[in-house]
Amino acid sequence: MERAKKILFKSHDIKKIDGHWGQSTLTDEEFEYAINKGVMFHYRPTVGHGECISRIRELLKVISDYDVANAFLYSLSTRRLEYRSVLGSYWYVKDMPDHELNGERHCYICGWNTYNDLPCKYEYRNEYNTLNYERYKYGGVRHTQIQYALFDLEEFIKLPRIEHTGEDINILSEILDCVNELKPNNKAGALQKLVTSKKIFSSNKNEVSVILDILGICGVLENKEHHCYSEGFLDCTDRNPPEETNDYSYPVNWWRAQDGINPERLKIVFPMINIH
Repeated sequence: MERAKKILFKSHDIKKIDGHWGQSTLTDEEFEYAINKGVMFHYRPTVGHGECISRIRELLKVISDYDVANAFLYSLSTRRLEYRSVLGSYWYVKDMPDHELNGERHCYICGWNTYNDLPCKYEYRNEYNTLNYERYKYGGVRHTQIQYALFDLEEFIKLPRIEHTGEDINILSEILDCVNELKPNNKAGALQKLVTSKKIFSSNKNEVSVILDILGICGVLENKEHHCYSEGFLDCTDRNPPEETNDYSYPVNWWRAQDGINPERLKIVFPMINIH
C-alpha cells in the first residue's frame, strides 16, 4: 500500500521536464500496480446528478455518526488522512435536501458538475486520481462537492476497521483549546497558525487548514449567523466569505474566535468526547 501511495503522489508531482513544467509520468507498471491496490483508477464517466444523490442516500444507511467521528479521531495520531476526510463529506450530505438539478452542467444547490464537452486528456488521466490524491495528501479538499462526497464515502467503506484512542481525543481537545488563546476577531487563519506552531501532533499548515474546514462543515466551528449544513443547507451561491482574501470553506470562512466552539454540535458530532 505504501508503494501505491507513493505512486499516487508521484503522479501529481510538478517538475521541469525537457525545459517545461509538467506532471511526472508514470510507467504502465506503476499505474497498474496503484490501480490493483485501489489507490488509483482508470477513467470512469461522470456520475449523473440524480444517481449521485441516490448512491449517497444508500451509503448513509450503512455509515453512522460514530463511524466518521471515530475515523477522524484515529487520523490525528496516525496521520492516516484517508480516514480524516470522510467526516466533512458525511456531514455535508447527511441533511442535504432532495432537489432537482439547478443548472445546465452545474448544480448551484449541491455543487455537482460535469464537463462542458467530452473529457480532455488531463481529465481522463486525473479525474478520480486527483480526488484520491487530495484525500490522502490533505484529508480531502472538495468536501462540499457531492461528487467528491460520494467518492469519499464509497472509498471509506472499503477501509479496514479501526478505533481511536485516548491520545486522539487529547489531540482534538488541544486543538479546540487553542480557540481560547485567540483575540475575539481572529479568524480561522489565526487559529491554523496557532495550532500549527504548537506542534500538537504530526501535521502541517495545509492539513490543519483542512481540519478547520471539516470542523466548520460539521458545525463545531461556526458563526452564530452562518450555520453548518445540518442546520440549514445553503446553496453554493450563498457560501462566499465576507472578504475575498479568505480561502476557507463555508461556514468556517465566517467564523471568528468570539464565536468559540458550538457545544451542541460538538456533542452531536463527537459523542465520545467530553470537552467543556
